[in-house]
Amino acid sequence: MVRIENSKRTILNLAEALLQDKGFNGFSYANIASELGVKNAAIHYHYPSKEDLGIAVMQRYRERFKLWINNARVKDLTPEAKLDWFLNIYTSMRADQGKICLVGSMEAEFNSIPEGLQNEVQNLHKELLVWLQITLADGREARVFVFKGEPADKAALLLSTLQGALQMARALGPRKFHAVIEQIKLDLLK
Repeated sequence: MVRIENSKRTILNLAEALLQDKGFNGFSYANIASELGVKNAAIHYHYPSKEDLGIAVMQRYRERFKLWINNARVKDLTPEAKLDWFLNIYTSMRADQGKICLVGSMEAEFNSIPEGLQNEVQNLHKELLVWLQITLADGREARVFVFKGEPADKAALLLSTLQGALQMARALGPRKFHAVIEQIKLDLLK
C-alpha cells in the first residue's frame, strides 16, 4: 500500500489524470485501486465518495492556479508573456499528452455530475475567466493586444477555443491544436 503521507496526493494525481482522460463518469475507484495495487476501501478511506474525490481534485487545481498566478514569476510578467504562460499550460500538460482541460472535461458531463462538484467546476471556470479577462484588459491597455468587444467576452471565447481545440487534438493530433494556439496569438497581438 502507498505510504500514508503520499497516498492522498497519489490518489488525487491519478484521479486528475483519469478525469482529463476519461471524464468523471468514465472511471471508478477500481481504476485507481488497481493502479495503486490496493483495494477500493483504501480509496474510500481518504475519499468516502467519488464526489468527494472529484471536489478534492477541483479544489487542489483551484489552489494550484491561485499559487501560479500569484507567484512573482507569473504576476510580474507582461500581458503577452502571461498569455504565453497560460497557453503553455494547455500545450505542454494537455495537448501533447492527449489530455483535455480539467474544466472542459467536467463541463462536458456537467448535467450528470453531483451538485457539489458542479459548484467547484463553476468556481474554477469563473476564476480562470477572471484572470484571463484581467490579462486581456491589461494587454489592450498596454497596446499589446487588439480585439473588439469586452475583455470578459474575449476571455470566454479564448477559454472555450482552448477547450475545443484540446478535444479536436484527440481526433486530429496535437499539430492542429498548436495551429489554433498560433491563430489565437495572431488574432490578439498587435
